[in-house]
Amino acid sequence: MEESHAKNLKNKLKGISPISSECCIYRIPKRLRDVNEKAYTPQVVSLGPLHHGGESLEAMEDHKMRYVKDFFERTNVDLEDCFKTLKEWETRIRSCYAVNIEFSEEELVEMILVDGIFTVEVLLRSAFPTLQQENDRIFGKPWMDRDVVYDMLMLENQLPFFILEYFYSLAHASNTIPLENDMGLSLIKLTHSFFEEKVYIRPLEEVSNKLSQYSGARIQHFVDYILKCHRPSPSELPPKRKLDTLSIPSATQLKAAGVKFMVVHDTTLFDIQFENGILKIPQLRIRGSTEVFFRNLIAYEQFELHDHYISDYVFIIDHLLDSSRDVQLLARIGILESKLSDSKAVTTFISTLDLGPILFGTNFYFTELCENLNEYYGVPWHNWKASLQQDYLSSPWAILAITIATILLVLTLAQAGLSLANITDSD
Repeated sequence: MEESHAKNLKNKLKGISPISSECCIYRIPKRLRDVNEKAYTPQVVSLGPLHHGGESLEAMEDHKMRYVKDFFERTNVDLEDCFKTLKEWETRIRSCYAVNIEFSEEELVEMILVDGIFTVEVLLRSAFPTLQQENDRIFGKPWMDRDVVYDMLMLENQLPFFILEYFYSLAHASNTIPLENDMGLSLIKLTHSFFEEKVYIRPLEEVSNKLSQYSGARIQHFVDYILKCHRPSPSELPPKRKLDTLSIPSATQLKAAGVKFMVVHDTTLFDIQFENGILKIPQLRIRGSTEVFFRNLIAYEQFELHDHYISDYVFIIDHLLDSSRDVQLLARIGILESKLSDSKAVTTFISTLDLGPILFGTNFYFTELCENLNEYYGVPWHNWKASLQQDYLSSPWAILAITIATILLVLTLAQAGLSLANITDSD
């Protein structure tokens, strides 16, 4: 009996294949999903096998087929050739997912073909409205394109980028894309154009220069592209050091200590700098996609890179925005722009973003920033100076009154001095 069990186990172990270097699409762990499952679960369209067949996503399946039909009719690409190519890539496709794919070869190939063409068509129709059909389910309906974007930002809802490159190359070779003078349009450019305004991506030239510093690294999928757009290049990442304290002053506390705040636009979202008493923070726009954006980037960064630059940024923002007053302060300056109902909703939103991710206090990216803020806040003179300016020098009339009082005090002292000198002389 023992030999039989051992033999069965031995056979199971032989059947386990090594983890592929292609693996890049993951299931969200329970500790993250439990905070807000909706941020990780597609609501309108499934892409790839992890959410295929979801009941709430079935309505989009027919429309996917319309996009696929339009693609083949427009490009005259041979469907059989596409099937043959994808069958050759089946093992590679499966290896991109960190879970076992239960679908058969035929089911997986058809799914990847439909979802891949659909995704490329969405990018093309977004960039070239002349490709949109009358009564288009996505671009002809208010908010539907927004919902599709949200779903495309989710880590579990990704397609390998090489699949999209394949179908885009077929569309491009057919000469049916209205490129006009831009014959150099690439899938990267289309992807950048599609997501640029929605997820804070910097201009294409700047992003391209950054991506060129990732030697040999290719784009894995949309979430990977967006993360590479936002993380500093490997040579520009700030050093990680131990974080001795888990607290930093809030925005209003820093203001009370004399810190000035400045909104900056010509930089990445996460580039917070503190110099000469000025805290420079890029504008954070809170939209419907913001939570999906942050949560899925944090999850992917920790899975793929075993790193935490994005979650470290969220930790900083969460501590700066400790109350509604902090939100109101940064909103007045222009650092925060929110479509949420009120300032309290913003503080709740930010604080929940900081739930779930693990804080690596021994290797923290913003340690120097935290130390500098705490050091500045701990100097009594900064608080006294700020209090003087706020309480007594906050308006021209207050300054005028203090100036007159100072002059009167000087004149009084001078008169007293002269009187004392006269008395001394008379003696």
